[in-house]
Amino acid sequence: MIPLSTSSFLFRLLFCGVSFFIFIGVLGSSPSLVYAEQTLPQEALVDLVKPSIVRIVQHVSGTAKIPRIKVDIQRRLVAILPDKWNEVPVDEYLVGSGFIIHPDGYIATNSHVVSEETVRETLASDNALAGLYENALTLSDADMQSFLKTESENSFSKKVLQFVIDQSFFDLKNEVSVLRPDSSQKSIPDLSKEGFPAVVVSVNDNFSEDEKDVALIKIDESRLPALTLGGGTLAVGKKAFIFGFPATAEVNSNNSLEATFTQGVVSSIKQSLDKDFKLFQTDAKVSEGSSGGPLFDESGAVVGIVTFQTDEMDRSQGDNFAFALPIGLVEEMAKQAGILPFEGTYGKNFKQGFQYFSQKQCIKASDTFRSALDGSNPIFVTEDMLYTYFKQCDDLQKTGMALDTRLDKLRGDIRALGKPLLSFIGIILLFFVIFGVALYWVLGQVRREEREISVLKTRLHTNEDLLKKYEDRAEEKEKKID
Repeated sequence: MIPLSTSSFLFRLLFCGVSFFIFIGVLGSSPSLVYAEQTLPQEALVDLVKPSIVRIVQHVSGTAKIPRIKVDIQRRLVAILPDKWNEVPVDEYLVGSGFIIHPDGYIATNSHVVSEETVRETLASDNALAGLYENALTLSDADMQSFLKTESENSFSKKVLQFVIDQSFFDLKNEVSVLRPDSSQKSIPDLSKEGFPAVVVSVNDNFSEDEKDVALIKIDESRLPALTLGGGTLAVGKKAFIFGFPATAEVNSNNSLEATFTQGVVSSIKQSLDKDFKLFQTDAKVSEGSSGGPLFDESGAVVGIVTFQTDEMDRSQGDNFAFALPIGLVEEMAKQAGILPFEGTYGKNFKQGFQYFSQKQCIKASDTFRSALDGSNPIFVTEDMLYTYFKQCDDLQKTGMALDTRLDKLRGDIRALGKPLLSFIGIILLFFVIFGVALYWVLGQVRREEREISVLKTRLHTNEDLLKKYEDRAEEKEKKID
């Protein structure tokens, strides 16, 4: 006979077994584990970073008077040719990239994008190169090889260029503007006129010497989609991403305001000339115009600022690398200017909204994406940028695939298990059901037998009592007869 306490234990065992398998299945499909690593797919990275990328134009106008020179390469001497000057009218547009680092209009870029020194070097370089080339033609092959060997360590060419700049006369006016992303103009001059006037907050005119090619500018706009700075460093072999406005990507005049996204890996980390900081080398494609754009990681945090690419001679031999300064140089300059960079409303809400979106929590995702739009400058952040997410959420809700309620999540967890695992769990459950039914039948039979035995015992006790009465009466009769 099986005691009732034993049958109760078996029922508890059955319940615990079923609950265990269901718990394991649901736990294995939990969507909250998706974001254990704070990385974003490339499509989301583009949507996060792209609104923060701006195109910068420096318009320099005026006149310049540049001396012609005589150079002696062997003795490292340079002199001005008397009464030999080139008078040059100046009307130049320098174009580069930048990225927003503060919602109140602060933008990081390269110094050479916004510094007047860039124009001075460009104007003086023709005369400097002409003097060097004229003297180089008189050198022997041995003297030329000796000169080239010492150029990388002690560049005489740079000294010649600086000499020409110092001896020149410049009457220049420069205006910096950030192009409007919603402009319908086609040409750079027209885009520049319609753009946001920018004030140069901080610039390093000595960027050619110390390699700290960073600058800060400001436009009179607020609620801008500022990016996160820092977030760690990139190691060799890690993925790296770049956004900018390379001139080679402009196939026609309609592409002037469309930023280009490229990717690669960090191929090397180099020391600066003075060993003050390190440079990121990447194989991500860049070209002229990308200068000042951000180098960022898989979380969308900016870790560097694109500065230059492999020189033209090396590119002709098959090498093509981009180099970026560490973002710490931008943070240091911002600190000196009394600016504390921080992420804008758009970035914070986008990342939170995308996390909800990836978990199919469409109500929360749509509300958070809407907050990203409402809290941002509509010139830089438009609803079209998030249209795909709103549309997909709408489709998920219409098809019942959204996981907005606890019941939705439970259904989603069950669907996420997949057919093979569901089939396995179904077989296990069927086994437990059959086992439970069999156990219930066996326990029923046991209880029925227990009842029958109890009845028999009762009858037996009754019969024993009657028999005892009969025996007692028989004894009494025998005593009377005696």
